[in-house]
Amino acid sequence: MSDATSREFVTPRDGQLGLRTLSNPAGLSISALPNGASFSVAHRPEGGGAVMINQVLGSPIEGGIGRIWLRVGGEASFVAQLVGPRAKVDFATGESQFAWQGRTNGIAHRVTLRLDPEATRWFWQAEITNGTDRAIPCDIVLAQDIGLGGRGFLMGSEAYASQYIDHRAARHPRFGPVILSRQNLSQGGRFPWHALGCVEGAIAFATDAIQLFGPAFRERDEIGIGFGTDLPGSVWQHELACPALQSNPTTLAPGASTRWTFFSHFEPDHPAASDDADLGRLDGIAEAAAAVSPATAAPATSVRSLLQDAPPQDVLPLDGEPLAKLYPTRELEERSAGALLSFFVADGALNRHVVLAEKELLVARRHGAILRSGQAMMPDEATLAATCWMHGVFAAQLTIGNTSFHKLFSVSRDPYNITRASGLRILIDAGEGWRLLSVPSAFEIGLSDCRWIYQLADRTVTVSAIASGAEAAMQWRVEVDGPAARFLVFGQVVLGERDYEQSGRITIDETSKRFTFQPGPDWLWGQNFPNAVYHLVTSTPAAVEVVGGDELLYDDGAPRGGPYVALRTGATKELAFAVVGSMTDAAEARNLADRFAASIDDAALLAPADAFWNTLLGALPETPEADGLSAERAILPWLAHDAMIHLTVPHGLEQYTGAAWGTRDVCQGPLEFMLALRHDETARKILTTLFAEQYRTRGDWPQWFMLPPYSNIRAGEAHGDIVVWPLKALCDYVEATGDFEILDVRLPWRRDEDLKPTDEHGTIREHVELLLATVKERFIPGTHLIRYGEGDWNDSLQPADPHLRDWMVSSWTVALLYEQVGRYAAILERAGDPAEAAALASLAGVMRGDVNRYLIRDGVIAGYGLFDPGHDRVELLLHPSDRRTGLSYSLIPMTQAILGGLFTAAQTRSHLELIRQQLLDPDGARLMDRPVAYHGGVETLFRRAESAAFFGREIGLMYVHAHLRYCEALAISGDIDGARAALALANPIAVTELLPHASLRQRNTYFSSSDAAFHDRYRASAEWSRVRDGKIAVDGGWRIYSSGPGLYTQIFVRRILGMRREFGSEVEQSREV
Repeated sequence: MSDATSREFVTPRDGQLGLRTLSNPAGLSISALPNGASFSVAHRPEGGGAVMINQVLGSPIEGGIGRIWLRVGGEASFVAQLVGPRAKVDFATGESQFAWQGRTNGIAHRVTLRLDPEATRWFWQAEITNGTDRAIPCDIVLAQDIGLGGRGFLMGSEAYASQYIDHRAARHPRFGPVILSRQNLSQGGRFPWHALGCVEGAIAFATDAIQLFGPAFRERDEIGIGFGTDLPGSVWQHELACPALQSNPTTLAPGASTRWTFFSHFEPDHPAASDDADLGRLDGIAEAAAAVSPATAAPATSVRSLLQDAPPQDVLPLDGEPLAKLYPTRELEERSAGALLSFFVADGALNRHVVLAEKELLVARRHGAILRSGQAMMPDEATLAATCWMHGVFAAQLTIGNTSFHKLFSVSRDPYNITRASGLRILIDAGEGWRLLSVPSAFEIGLSDCRWIYQLADRTVTVSAIASGAEAAMQWRVEVDGPAARFLVFGQVVLGERDYEQSGRITIDETSKRFTFQPGPDWLWGQNFPNAVYHLVTSTPAAVEVVGGDELLYDDGAPRGGPYVALRTGATKELAFAVVGSMTDAAEARNLADRFAASIDDAALLAPADAFWNTLLGALPETPEADGLSAERAILPWLAHDAMIHLTVPHGLEQYTGAAWGTRDVCQGPLEFMLALRHDETARKILTTLFAEQYRTRGDWPQWFMLPPYSNIRAGEAHGDIVVWPLKALCDYVEATGDFEILDVRLPWRRDEDLKPTDEHGTIREHVELLLATVKERFIPGTHLIRYGEGDWNDSLQPADPHLRDWMVSSWTVALLYEQVGRYAAILERAGDPAEAAALASLAGVMRGDVNRYLIRDGVIAGYGLFDPGHDRVELLLHPSDRRTGLSYSLIPMTQAILGGLFTAAQTRSHLELIRQQLLDPDGARLMDRPVAYHGGVETLFRRAESAAFFGREIGLMYVHAHLRYCEALAISGDIDGARAALALANPIAVTELLPHASLRQRNTYFSSSDAAFHDRYRASAEWSRVRDGKIAVDGGWRIYSSGPGLYTQIFVRRILGMRREFGSEVEQSREV
């Protein structure tokens, strides 16, 4: 590589971004980027960790989520940003304030942001002057994204952080509605709190970005709420916390001026729930807002990026003849009010899913896909993965190996395309200047590739992304049918775990038009993989005018040190480029780069990928072509895809952090999936990997753990059921395969003190002996019932009271343990160890007796039993006799007792009837008969169930994983038809056809929950009967990252199709479906 034609730079950290920062002695700081965009609002208390008050860091080439709008009514109405990415203003900084100044359609505007000199509060003041010759009615809307957590916590999942922010709209006699927001998840023992108000008085408000931006914003340049339309004025607890206030309106005569002042007040710790008494904390804030502040320097013209002035590219619908030409045969069409929204296309034994633009603008959860390369059946350091989003994110979170630490491109962090500088993006110039490719006319998803089809007035632009089925590579191709166009491709580079936290090296070779990316040697990735490298190459170099960094994203062409790479074409009809890499072999990566630079046909990339998926699903019986696609069959390849993502590159669409195995998870979905589809070698590898992670002294496993070389990164504690799962997985494997030899496989343990593998090796049988000894040590004294510990499968019911950890029992965990003790006894009997088998069978019998004695009362099994060391009687929780929680029935102990053979036939029948009467709703079986009471997020008995403000996931009670176990319980009880019907409710293709109140959702991804669409916890409790009556919409929850796809597949294959094995032999004839 010639020095004359190459240059290097390092991805910047915060200190290299040219931030302007205001700060005060109270520990509050606000930083802005050189383009005038807000970067962060943070508080650092003495002796404590910093809390980020906003939620998403601003971008040097765009901005963040928070912004201020001027809304003008009348004949020449408009909405304009005064602060934000689209604000065309001059920007100035002073010692204690920022200022944004400009002129829009004859109206002069100036906004200042000022810190209080001593307190943790700040003020926005917007002043406008009517320079037109007519009176103008107008108001101001201010929105501020809220995170209220450590930066790492927020960037782990902004949606998760938002789910625990409690919003309350308290009405102040002067200020009107004031939005009080409390982070209910402890941040280092504190509960950060924020209040947003308007000194002159607000008249309307919103609490989440779904109310202000929403799905339609994905293709818009501005919010669609003009003057005269009020904000909703209601609390909506959703997944992008963004309080917004609407000022009182005014009418300005020509030449007249007015101003509005908004305030934010922050408390580092607010132990109690928010209530109206908190308005007293705002005493004196109006006077503080009126204080005179030092003047700022004269505003200077801020340098705007091309992206800031690039509106989304308008597209036409794909319908009529163009649609018929592209997709002459469509199956499983989805329509709304007659309009086609999505469909499937057969692709041999597989299929492809196509979504049209109209649907993307209706769904809260954007359509996305996770693509992975290669043929790996287990996690490795050679599998590339990337997330593609329909709204014009052509790759986000691109990694090879570890999906958290090895990021090349950044994560797309909001669901509504509010932040448009993340991941890999493309601008197009079709003759009208630069436009952003956002929502396409159609988005086509394959198991290893995606296509975005943009139907323009005079041409069609197609962007394809393909993950190679043979190597760590991903290739994009941009094709134009019609007049040529210019393209500007750019990507935000991370080269680490999180934005601006690691310093990786980027080398640009202008001659070969190649980029080289290497992690820095000062952090985990570079230290463990010193030869790690990515390359970005093009196989159409003649189309590329120039490659570079962020200088290509500015009109003046000056570099500003941002974390961006870009390539710009001349007018062209084709552009192809690829990312390749290796974590271990730099020479291999160079060879790959050379191959892809020389051009590789798309079909050559897809052929091995298609072969992989077909082989993975090869155990399934073929469906006659004449039958066409059914929802039941169409979903199976997608579930296989999701199961493989969960196992090999663990993360999801919403849950983009991961990169680890959950002990409970890997023992269920992945293992059961592999066994159902006869991939026994992979199932065996899962088991041997898992048993080598057992702690030598403690005898149990962590809740989750990363694999080498990051094995020291793992959970510090585990729920009380975790120790049982490896035994359950072992029993599943041996019962299916008859491979008794696995019991004698010798494996190391993990040392408790330093987490390194022990030199000592023991057989898996010896590992199980330690497991069982650990279990027995955890029995409640005088019983054979294992302690609850840190929780059970229902993560939302982790104990808040330490007493509960030691003296409470989960009936579900006990039933799970009972089943495995009995199964392992039978395995040992077959393996020639009758003495130990008899001892374990005896233990199982005693456990069963204790369950009936302590945990079943009046014929109903309780969710939990609370033992009192001083009294004999056990207090039952989640039981009709429960007076503590207000909950009477719990699903999972009932289904597990059925699955594990703990119940008698009569108990099974009665509990199935209880489920039907008390827990079964139109969309599936719920975890409990009603929600846990919510009191502003303060935890007294259970952690997340009492602190989550969002009514979804486990909190919404219809967690699909638990519903699938109910399906399985139906099947083993002999109700195959009932199981099949219940299974259809977990099928994203079928559910919206079966339930008129099921919301639109992505139809080719597993959804992990069915969330009754209550806007807050209080309404959910007060209006709970609407769920049973089917009178409230049910939304699909988080997607892909779950054991659910594997469980669904196992239940369908083993229970519906009847393809079951027992100790290596087929035991039933397959049923025709």
